[in-house]
Amino acid sequence: MNFAEELKECSDYASIFDLVKGAVEITLNKRRVGLILGLTELPPYIGAFHTVGSNFIVMNKTLLENIIHSYKNRGLTNTYIFHILLHEYIHSLGYLDERLTRDLCYAISEKVLGEEHPATQIAKHGIAAVFPSFRMAYPDQETTISSKIEIIDDFERDNLSYFG
Repeated sequence: MNFAEELKECSDYASIFDLVKGAVEITLNKRRVGLILGLTELPPYIGAFHTVGSNFIVMNKTLLENIIHSYKNRGLTNTYIFHILLHEYIHSLGYLDERLTRDLCYAISEKVLGEEHPATQIAKHGIAAVFPSFRMAYPDQETTISSKIEIIDDFERDNLSYFG
């Protein structure tokens, strides 16, 4: 499987997330199902979050829209989404230490995408390494937080069905 080529061709969140799960499985031999993706307005210094014990990944809709409109490049947008989902998926697997999670993001990205891939560069150097016009806001700046979360349909293709 050529992760870098497949990532360029992804056309939705679910296909990117399938790559994330595959990358984690071949690297860490871990997997989980049942996650839901939501988009909402968050402070600009938060790309996304996963609440421990939940099945939600919530991504910053404003940052994502800024990248989509500023760069107008599906490959770069997919790269950003891959990185964000990878980071939060690792958290959802029980890795709570932020430094360890960042290190794992780098190791996984480097293994499946290569050292020079933009997702690996984001994992290694931060978002501005690939998106130089991206301006990180800081917690003391005014921010908008929305209470409305847009749920992405059909995000998780591997949900287990069961009879109760």
